[in-house]
Amino acid sequence: MTFLRLLTIGGLLMLPVSGVAAQDTVLVRPRQAPSRTSELRQWAVDFFNAATTTRVIGELTIESDTTYTGDLAVLDGPLLVEGTVDGTVVAINADVHIGSGASITGDVYVLGGRMRDEVSSRVAGSMRRVSTRVSVRLVGGRLELLDEPRAVAETRRRPSYPTYAGASILIGLGDTYNRVEGLPLRLGARFYWRGRGTRVELRGYGIFRTARELDTSIDGIGYYLDGTVRLGGGRDRYSWSWLPGVTLGGRAFEVVKPTLDWPLTLHEVGWASFLWRRDYRDYFLQTGFSGFVNIHPLRYLTLSGEVARVEEQSIDARDAWTPFRRDQEWRPNPFIDAGDYTLVTVGAEYDSRPSRRVGASGWYVRLAWDHGIGENIVENPLPASVRDPLPTDSYKYDRATIDLRRYQRFGRRGQFRLRALWAGTIGRDPLPIQRRYSLGGPDPLNGYAFRAFTCNEAVGNFGEVGLCDRILLFQAEYRGRLGFDWFRGDYRVFADDDDWGFWDWEDGFWFDGPTIILLGNAGTGWLDGQSPGPLNFDVGAGIEIGSVQFYAAKAIKEGEPVRVTLRIERRF
Repeated sequence: MTFLRLLTIGGLLMLPVSGVAAQDTVLVRPRQAPSRTSELRQWAVDFFNAATTTRVIGELTIESDTTYTGDLAVLDGPLLVEGTVDGTVVAINADVHIGSGASITGDVYVLGGRMRDEVSSRVAGSMRRVSTRVSVRLVGGRLELLDEPRAVAETRRRPSYPTYAGASILIGLGDTYNRVEGLPLRLGARFYWRGRGTRVELRGYGIFRTARELDTSIDGIGYYLDGTVRLGGGRDRYSWSWLPGVTLGGRAFEVVKPTLDWPLTLHEVGWASFLWRRDYRDYFLQTGFSGFVNIHPLRYLTLSGEVARVEEQSIDARDAWTPFRRDQEWRPNPFIDAGDYTLVTVGAEYDSRPSRRVGASGWYVRLAWDHGIGENIVENPLPASVRDPLPTDSYKYDRATIDLRRYQRFGRRGQFRLRALWAGTIGRDPLPIQRRYSLGGPDPLNGYAFRAFTCNEAVGNFGEVGLCDRILLFQAEYRGRLGFDWFRGDYRVFADDDDWGFWDWEDGFWFDGPTIILLGNAGTGWLDGQSPGPLNFDVGAGIEIGSVQFYAAKAIKEGEPVRVTLRIERRF
């Protein structure tokens, strides 16, 4: 075995430097745990007592949005992993559940407990379970292995429900780098309390907009305050079953909001703005307060509602600093229909995907209805061919969104993704400028130019603002991973009181390989009172290496060039 390792390492070292650099990070994982069960018990106790190990006595849950770094040992559990653990996990007399989408970069050893891992979970190292409980005791904070196993009653011990409370300082970055705020900085505090089936959280922070030179004007420093109470919901930590729940909360804020949540994601918009001085979204200032409720009646279903009272104002683009293209002007940020609005939002979301990060099967459906009542509106006039003047006495608008997606696994390494989206006005009064639509590259129509379909021909460029009342979009994508896993050998070993040795394939190098993407899109936008017109099509291909993706797409239209897009998050 040692000879094979040396031969593999020597062969990889002789590869060209450029070839190795193009692959994922090379990881060497030495074998540590003994193969014999009698020796494994003492090794687990030593692992628990090690200075580099984080020790937890009792139940522990690692949430889906949490990344834990370092080796972890749990005594008497249970342990529920829904996020990421960057290290090895050892559970002594504890049940372990590795949920959908969870990731563990090291090994998992369960001694004296049950182990369950979902199909969509990922454990990079070996998995091993010994059913017999380990006879141990705590002495002065250290764990000791007893010579004779203690008798263990077969009856299930009554679970305890500990209470947690704490506070933390919040220091971080805002949503995204943009031409209005620059790099928004957040400074505040968070307080939380967790009991049996109840979670209470209070947050508050100031938003310092660096493009505003940290002044104290109305758009120089913002704020965000919220409080939530969650009753039930999520997984029961002892039966692993799902429980219904409800979340109640309120917010008070002065924030910069985008007019649309596309193109691209927040992180991609921020990097494009910072590096290339190209901001793909438009923004306005929103100040007010709201109350909301989220209901989780079924495992995959979320019902939501929110009522807000806000003041919305136009905000100018500033000369936010960028390292490149500093001699170019930022795209103007368009004016909106400013005023006071009462906003009512009702939505339903159904998401049966085991994980958003893996090639699994499932449905995603989002339905939303927005109702707005405007007062003291300062209208930004538009030609009559775009919309009628806004009412001066009683202004009310309605719009709806239907987003339907299907994710279908195809074979071991492939996945089909299909999406249909319709959004637009359903009311009598026209939509305000800040709630209108546009389509075009780099997302969601990769083969067309930025905001190729804006319905603003009657007003010229107008800052490339989108003025469509309705849009219709279809997207299709096939993803197939090229398997380069001859160095990886994704084998998992389960043992129950075993006294035989086993080969740990994770001692070698591994590289999953890239993902090839084939895509096609079709979409259109139109004004109220007009017909949708023909769909505009494009096709393309891409490659995904880690979290970096390159796309090349061509509009099915004469005279359109091939457009190349670099992304760091998946399209949908």
